[in-house]
Amino acid sequence: MQNHVRTEKDGILKGIRPFFHQIKCIKPFVFEGTYSNGFKVIIKGALNREVLIKQIELSMCCPSSFVTFIPFVDGDWVKESNAVYWACMEFMPGRSLFYSVKEERQLALEKVAQFHEETTGHQFRNIPTMSLKQKWTNRLLRFTSSLQPELFSAEQNSLLKRYTKIGEDVLRQMNVDDLEKEAFQNGDIVHGDPAHHNFIFHHHSLLLIDGDLAVHAPKEYDYLQMLNRMLPYCSWSLDEWVNNQIPALNYCFTNPSLRRLLAYPADFYREWLMEPSGRSQLLTKTMEQDADRTAFMKLVLQ
Repeated sequence: MQNHVRTEKDGILKGIRPFFHQIKCIKPFVFEGTYSNGFKVIIKGALNREVLIKQIELSMCCPSSFVTFIPFVDGDWVKESNAVYWACMEFMPGRSLFYSVKEERQLALEKVAQFHEETTGHQFRNIPTMSLKQKWTNRLLRFTSSLQPELFSAEQNSLLKRYTKIGEDVLRQMNVDDLEKEAFQNGDIVHGDPAHHNFIFHHHSLLLIDGDLAVHAPKEYDYLQMLNRMLPYCSWSLDEWVNNQIPALNYCFTNPSLRRLLAYPADFYREWLMEPSGRSQLLTKTMEQDADRTAFMKLVLQ
């Protein structure tokens, strides 16, 4: 885990600092670089070179949906410095989307659909495949391993048991092997992490950023993730998307195997694991929506 907290003091910028007049840290492995002529870029780091290469390739074939990568001033696309790899993105001031706003939820869905369309027909050397069942199984195992019933009330433990059982039930009946095989054969690519903070909105321009988790997978997987993040703002109702014009999104509702996956509490497990100090607050927030969410889970599991 030490790699995740490395800083400039460890020398990770030594190999690229000479190219810039100024470098300012935004967050770990993301910096704002300013050249001597005042031109700004975002410098993105990764421990795996291929993670950057795939995003450079995506930026070349997705000019309308994915952030633009540009080479360093000497023409190199990727540089290594103290076992960290770096690439430059076009500097684009702006803000994240708000999934609490209906219009911005729709913008996000449309932008992901455009990303899927722009990647269609392209061959990529550096994009892996993924198994959603394996990913979700690992997440559930981590969740159950972290439970400490003695720290919570009887009511809270009851909710934790129900959410554990729902995850187990969804995984037990999960059947997506054929869908994943077809997606790989078709060359389908998903962004892999279409969270609200992985969009940047500037004036009338909207782009996806941070394609670290881009993989070959069914397009529906991006929409399952987005719905999981959006539904808390919609009282756990699918009514908003009944008449949408995105085929892969519609398939999440009409295909029984995919529809069942909407019951998997991925957001709850994720927040639980990412913020151990905030688990009591997470339980309080979840219990406030539990009636609506439980009704929704029963509906999609029918």
